[in-house]
Amino acid sequence: MNTIVSAVTPLVVLNPAANRGNVAAQRAAIQSMRAQYAFEYQETQAAGDAQRLAAQAADQNQPIIIVGGDGAINEVVNGVLGAGKRIPIGIVPAGSGNDYACEALRIPKDPAAALKIALEGRELSADAGKVNGRYFAGSFSVGLDADIAFSVSFLKKTTPLQGSLLYYIATLRQLVFGYGACPWLKISIDGVPISATAERYVMAAITNGPTYGAGFRINPTADPADGLFNICAISYTPLLKALQVLPVVQKGKHEHLKEVKMWKATKIRIEGQRQMNGQTDGEVFRDQIFEAELLPAALLVRVP
Repeated sequence: MNTIVSAVTPLVVLNPAANRGNVAAQRAAIQSMRAQYAFEYQETQAAGDAQRLAAQAADQNQPIIIVGGDGAINEVVNGVLGAGKRIPIGIVPAGSGNDYACEALRIPKDPAAALKIALEGRELSADAGKVNGRYFAGSFSVGLDADIAFSVSFLKKTTPLQGSLLYYIATLRQLVFGYGACPWLKISIDGVPISATAERYVMAAITNGPTYGAGFRINPTADPADGLFNICAISYTPLLKALQVLPVVQKGKHEHLKEVKMWKATKIRIEGQRQMNGQTDGEVFRDQIFEAELLPAALLVRVP
């Protein structure tokens, strides 16, 4: 386990592009708190800035507070864990989804309340994950949901959509135009293959919290600090049936469905027949084989 380190003055990093730039309330909370707390403050200018600043803070044993969405949290986690340190991480939710902060860690959406927790909340030793050299806090998945994450990224750049509507439209778009691309996968759980041959899946998702994709309750009992991944895989079913299944999954009422397989584990290997999209905390990348491992208690996060 990495050494726990701390510093007196934390660094607050705000992503001004979070939630399409609707961060006035977060800026106001930061300005108000400066009268009560000592901290440094920076805003990111481009993708990768939060990861770079987090790595620098970790090297200096300085706590960091990220004001942003799941993608910004992902950058901070990669910066901190990439530096081999374990510093206190505070989170002020400011994104479209906020699954990790609000659902896994139960941090309130109110910026002032969240910032107060980020500055003086209790410290929780939370699990993280690593897949193909990338760290993640909340989720990793392949299949339809990773393709939806790619669609979300595209729609953010080309439309004014945001929040749950953004994810709903991205999901509908992928179901209509991309459902036929559901992959054939070989899956191993803690080194044990779950089938002798490849099977076709709608999606396979690993999470450290109950939701991803702006509230999609894929693993409703997942605990970010229990030392285990929660894994849900949904076997391929025709589109009309999938349109019935997915709303049930969204509500977290899917454990009994015959199309659903669920496990708890510390390692998972997923091999496709060709390269495909994978996503970590909403950030998309491509590969053919994905090997994910749990990093127990790798993070030190401030929670209520």
